[in-house]
Formats: sequence, structure tokens, C-alpha cells
Amino acid sequence: MTILQNAVDSISMGIEDYNSSDSRRLVSCTRNIFAGILLLFKHKLAELSPAGSDEVLIKQRVLPSRSTAGTVEWQGQGKKTVDVQQIKDRFESLGISVDWTRVEKINRYRNDIEHYYSSQSHESIKALIADTFIVLRDFVRTHLQQEPLDLLGADSWNTITSVAEVYDREKQECVNHIKAIDWKYDSLEGALVDYRCKKCGSGLIDVVDTATDRTECKFRCLSCGETNNFESMAAKAIPDYFASENHLSIKDGGDPVTIMCPNCGEDTYVLEEDLCPICEESVERECQRCGCAIPPEEIDGSGYCSYCNHMMSKDD
Repeated sequence: MTILQNAVDSISMGIEDYNSSDSRRLVSCTRNIFAGILLLFKHKLAELSPAGSDEVLIKQRVLPSRSTAGTVEWQGQGKKTVDVQQIKDRFESLGISVDWTRVEKINRYRNDIEHYYSSQSHESIKALIADTFIVLRDFVRTHLQQEPLDLLGADSWNTITSVAEVYDREKQECVNHIKAIDWKYDSLEGALVDYRCKKCGSGLIDVVDTATDRTECKFRCLSCGETNNFESMAAKAIPDYFASENHLSIKDGGDPVTIMCPNCGEDTYVLEEDLCPICEESVERECQRCGCAIPPEEIDGSGYCSYCNHMMSKDD
């Protein structure tokens, strides 16, 4: 069986899981859909692999060898295939464009639904399928030169499109309601628009009790009914919104994007905006004793770096 057929079968099984009345198959749905997307990506890499290279572009282990003519060639070794990051790297090197932001969202949905959400329902899968629709449509048409309907079959593709359309309409209404309020800070508005319910995983979070003062607004998940006031919602939404940026920045040896707010204690102090969107407090970023920039991990609201704090404590 080819990689492409495996991809189609995996996506088809994911949709069958989604349409099942057995709620236990929802986790299987997310696994199968994401696995199908990765298999489509690997199929493209296999297509581009030189003949006789043992599908070198999809292998994790690649070693040089000499041909009978004495030229150096690269050969795939072993059975382990590329992971998500390696696919991304090879696609970028080959000039194959993919909306990796959506792919990463799908992967997060899969992880969250599998491990964290206490209340699983078809509602929690809608956001995943909505992003899947975009990724599949673009990749299959652009890079495989096929129509998704023909490749995946009418049952799978029509389910994907119908679920995505319903979700997108509901989501757009929520977004419109949120954007109608002046949240004062772009990071806060973006976080509220992007937030997914901690209880069920749905992205359908609406403002149900608006007020002149933004801090008096209340939010409700339209899928499970979970409610939050402004402070609790912002305290959840902002760390989620910057989670990927924080991870990548720290992984690459850089500074975090957000830190714990010295004033309110939430993980919501946005360093680029130099304030906390919840309590709106801003702290001193330059040490008042030595004049150096205070490293993010040492910002505590005192106005001094850890070294100067230490030296001043010795002088007491």
C-alpha cells in the first residue's frame, strides 16, 4: 500500500470516528486526521526523492554513498521517517509552502483532546477539522495537483467542508462580538479571539455580558457552557496565546515573550508591550543602580537586577 493511500485511509477513518455515536472514538478521530496530514506531506517528499535513493527525503537517517561512477549520492537508511520539524525544514528548503501555523494548531488540538480536556465532544473537534479543511485544500490542490474531493472521496470531503463551514460561521460571530469591544491592547484582543475552552477545547468563546468597562465583561463557551469573568479569561488566554512563541524563543536561546506579572501574579506580563494587559501595570526594565537592562527572569518590580539586589542586601 502506498503512502498516499495510507494518508487517504487515515483521514477517512478519522472522519468515520467523528461521525460515530461512540464518544470514545473522538480521540481516535484526532489521531487519524493528523496522521493522515503528515502522510500526505511524506508522500510529497517521497515523490521528490531521487530514484534509487530509498526515498531519501522521508528518512530520518541520511548517509552519503559512492555510485559506480564514483559520484557521491545520498541514501535513506533504516525505517524511521521524518518527524514534523524535519518535514517543515525539508519543505522550506525545497520551497514547498504550507500553513504551518494551522498545522501546529491541529497538532495542539490533537494533544489537548487526547490528554487534557475533561469534557470531550464533537464540538471540541470542530476547530481541528476547520483548520484541517484549509490545510488539505491548499496542499492537495497546490502541491499534489489534485482535487480534495477526488482524492479523499465525497463522504470524507463533504463532512470536512460542512463541519468547517458551520464552525467558521459560529466562530466569526464570536470574533465579531469580541472585536466590537475596546480591549486597549492588541495582545489581549488576539488572545481572546484565539482562546479555546479549557474544559472542552472549543474555540467558540463569546462575550455574553458586555459592559462599558472591559473588566466587567463576561465570557461563555458556546459548546459546554463554561463561563469566565474578564480576569480569569485573560489569565488563561494570554499564556495560551504566547505559548508557542515562548517555547520557540526559549528553545533557540532567546528571552521569553511573557513573564509573571510582578503586580498581579499572573503569567501575563507582555515584554514587547512592557505591561500586563490585566492589571495594566508597567515595571522598571532598567536597573536603577547599575543602569543595565534587567533580564526577564530577574524582573520582580523592584527596579533592580538580581546582582544589585544582592549587593544592596549586603550593605544593609
